[in-house]
Amino acid sequence: MLSKLISLIIISASLIFLVGCGESDQQEIVPTQKPSSAMVISAPISTTIAIKSTATFEPASDVTPTSPISKVPTKVVDTVAKPRDEFGSGGLVKDLESWAYIKLPKFIAASHIKISDIAHVSKFRSSAGHDFSDSFEACCSMKHYFIPIDYYGARFTQPIYSPVDGVVLYLSEPSGGHSDDWKISYEEQTGKKPPVGYRDWNMYIRPDSAPNVWITHMHVNPLDEIIKKVTPTNGQSMMMGLSKPAIEGYRVKAGDLIAHGLGEIIVKRHLDGNGIPSGCNSADSRKKFLQRNLPGCKAKVQLHSIFEFMNDDVFSEYQKITDVLRSDFIITAEERAGSLLVCKGEFFAEPGNADDPATYVKLQGSSSVSDTSSSGSSQTDGSLSKSEVKGSLPGFQALASGREIIASFEASGSHMLSEFTVGKSYLLVIAATGGPIKVSVEDDSGKRGIFSRPLGSGISTYETAQMELGQIEVSVETDKSINWQIVVVEEV
Repeated sequence: MLSKLISLIIISASLIFLVGCGESDQQEIVPTQKPSSAMVISAPISTTIAIKSTATFEPASDVTPTSPISKVPTKVVDTVAKPRDEFGSGGLVKDLESWAYIKLPKFIAASHIKISDIAHVSKFRSSAGHDFSDSFEACCSMKHYFIPIDYYGARFTQPIYSPVDGVVLYLSEPSGGHSDDWKISYEEQTGKKPPVGYRDWNMYIRPDSAPNVWITHMHVNPLDEIIKKVTPTNGQSMMMGLSKPAIEGYRVKAGDLIAHGLGEIIVKRHLDGNGIPSGCNSADSRKKFLQRNLPGCKAKVQLHSIFEFMNDDVFSEYQKITDVLRSDFIITAEERAGSLLVCKGEFFAEPGNADDPATYVKLQGSSSVSDTSSSGSSQTDGSLSKSEVKGSLPGFQALASGREIIASFEASGSHMLSEFTVGKSYLLVIAATGGPIKVSVEDDSGKRGIFSRPLGSGISTYETAQMELGQIEVSVETDKSINWQIVVVEEV
């Protein structure tokens, strides 16, 4: 009898123990702390944990997803950099879904361009350039264009710096049907050839403090030492998911010189997928390429303004030039939803221009030609070639600015102007009351466009680069409602 009683006691104790383990296994594991803005965040790893019954994550405040994102698994974030295997095959942190709701610190620690050289900065969600949008919005420009005071003078020489501590893992060469548009535009507008060997590439940096983000510098010529470390790929391979990040990459610190070229900059956060950057950056391209089942358009991505993550020291550089707030550079999602833009394909039906305060923030001076389209072409971006002011046409003497006038023309609508011969180097100065308008020159070198302005109103003036002597014929294509003046002046 005693032996049976002992057996029952042992069995009861075992059942109590098993029930206790079962209850603890059903609890969720959550971090003991969230990353602060001062943390240097690396890939998710395991660390000390506490046992709680639920886990709550806050999504980014400025995003309204078009469809619910799946529940984010709980992960612990540490501040210690981990080995390469903590990152996924595309180069970003492995567990992108866990990082989708983590509040990122102000990781933009240096200006990527000399602000003292800049005349205008496009607003986030504006109509500058073309549709450049993410998985949640469409028909707006969710990046920033930086227009130098001397655009063409600085087109190939403007220094570009890393805005973050991080690593360059991708370089991409232009590819596709519009890859040479920037060359064509430059030659049409200046009559000159781009520098021999100039590379108009895109550069992708993974910030140490935001390893689910790509910082993209567009239309830049990377330093040779970066190219030695990072083999260039192309947009088609990236879209197909075939490109891989450089094994080692090129380590950069905030403020390091990394390239020369345009100041176009993008902040793209990947919420899922493999993390390979791609050119699926408009509603039109997403529609086309999703039908072809290309990986580059499948991932959920969210675009941000650099001014969201810029630290106070960097933003103070803007305030030294003019009185601005961070909010001046960002059109909110709510504001854009209340004033929707219209797109035809990936282009805006009514693109903004550099002197439109709804599209650009003016820092100082007036810009030269604003080349702000993704392909490098100023023909479709809506920006004006010179300063734009309200009023009547300035007149031939004002356009000539004291230089000898070889020929002058004034009319409205389209015209083929009479041929004339120029025996010395010359240039054209053009003024128009609106757009669209296109001016072409035909000489011994053939016919080429020298000025193009999209739809818009207001007086604009433009001065060409020096052109060579010969027999010249000028043609103007525009609407009857557009008045214009052209003077041919001797090059001083």
